[in-house]
Amino acid sequence: MFARLSLYDDGSLLAKLQVRPTWVDQIKENQLNDESLVACFQQVKEGETSEFRLDSKGVLCFRGRIYVPKDSDLRQTILKEAHGGLCTMHPGGNKLYHDLRELYWWPRLKREVMEFVGKCLTCQQVKVEHQLPSRLLQPVKIPLWKWERVTMDFVSGLP
Repeated sequence: MFARLSLYDDGSLLAKLQVRPTWVDQIKENQLNDESLVACFQQVKEGETSEFRLDSKGVLCFRGRIYVPKDSDLRQTILKEAHGGLCTMHPGGNKLYHDLRELYWWPRLKREVMEFVGKCLTCQQVKVEHQLPSRLLQPVKIPLWKWERVTMDFVSGLP
């Protein structure tokens, strides 16, 4: 998080906060160190490709999305934050893929997203497929007279 304070002549104070993910810098650094992307950077500089371009920060983008280089730690960090971060609630594989593909791109993105969600313990415990099906509900007979039938439920085996 970056904070910027401005003090004006009339005594007013303006505070501006800017939040940006730290992995954008990591992506840029890894892109520059990735030998397989040297050809892509060269094509962008020469203007030979229409699919790759550099954004205003110098990050390589593929079709308007940030190209994440082949770094499994960085990719796992992005997946963890997008799937189980403070602002998300374990979206399913399709939702997570659609959210990520708006900003990021790497080869086999969908496959990695599905594998990541498939290994999430929380998602596996909550999924409907892993829940026991409920039985049919038995309706309770409505008595004709008050106190015609009295029932009690006993709870036992509490910890």
